[in-house]
Amino acid sequence: MNKNGIIQTLSLSVIALTLMSCSAKQTKSQDAKSISASPTVIANVIRPTIKNKPEKQLKIKKTTAQQTKYVVKKSGPNHQYYVNKFKADQRRKKYAAIHRARKAQRTHSHYLTPSYRATGKGSLAALRGDYAGNPQTLAFINRMASRHGFNRSYLNYLFSNAQLTPFLKRMAYADAYGNKRPPGKRRNGRWTRYRNNFLTPRTINKGVAFARANRVALQRAEDRYGVPKEYILGIIGVETRYGGNVGKNRAIDALSAMGFNNPRRGKYFQKELEAYLLMTRSAGLDPLKPMASYAGALGLCQFMPSNIKRYGVDFDGRGGINLWTPEDAIASVANYFSKHGWRRGGTVAVPAVSTSSGYTTLRTGFK
Repeated sequence: MNKNGIIQTLSLSVIALTLMSCSAKQTKSQDAKSISASPTVIANVIRPTIKNKPEKQLKIKKTTAQQTKYVVKKSGPNHQYYVNKFKADQRRKKYAAIHRARKAQRTHSHYLTPSYRATGKGSLAALRGDYAGNPQTLAFINRMASRHGFNRSYLNYLFSNAQLTPFLKRMAYADAYGNKRPPGKRRNGRWTRYRNNFLTPRTINKGVAFARANRVALQRAEDRYGVPKEYILGIIGVETRYGGNVGKNRAIDALSAMGFNNPRRGKYFQKELEAYLLMTRSAGLDPLKPMASYAGALGLCQFMPSNIKRYGVDFDGRGGINLWTPEDAIASVANYFSKHGWRRGGTVAVPAVSTSSGYTTLRTGFK
């Protein structure tokens, strides 16, 4: 982990502890309201235990293997209001469950295709598009075909669909030649500003929901790798807001732009592009679909493709590492810490002590 990673890790414990404290709060139960004054109604009730009250009691009519039905006796002037409210609550719970199931399915299947090559589209005899005639792209295609057995016509198809957008072109130029900020007033309070970007009610609430939805995977990762769930949550929260922002650029576009238009670090990004294509092939992903940062970082934990091979974990047992699924991302973060020397129960941070006053000459942004 680099310098930025150290700064992040120090802030993560604050985020994670806040998340865990929020998740411990218990929801308030609603008081049961009596239903009366209307013809007898038979309704399906989710909760099987209801307290009986004198003269306003709910009698069990019959019990099946899946549900319990209750007969509501008529009494009171607001009976129909409560009946309608009850039905509306049942519909809301039903559609909320359907929405959660569809969302969980999209998280994994959105990036998957029935076959690795799109039907009827996976072959081109010559390279077209933004990278047509680019000597680095042609050399990369030949290298992937000879070294890893990729079909040249399929690679022609992939890179013919890769787009060199103006934004990615600017980012590649800035990475190669530097992007100096115009002179102006420096912003103060950098650590405070950085911390306030993440400790917001919205991020905390998303973290609580993520922790609850994935509590089993978090506990399994903690048991296996010795990394407390608070730090895993903190990393994923800082990187992608718990999957809310996995990048706005297609990975194939970002890695191609940085690899073929960056004189300073083009070789590094071409290696990352190579690792990306190998990863998508092994995991059964369509290379044209996954989104990434402008530098090509992938998934909920924003690993570079080469790090997926080193530290990625197939935690859900689906036969491939897919960091857009929470289980694989959680275990991969924990494995990353473990491989970099994390010790179970060890010290996470220590106060820094300086024996000189030289640090006072550094510009910190604070006044």
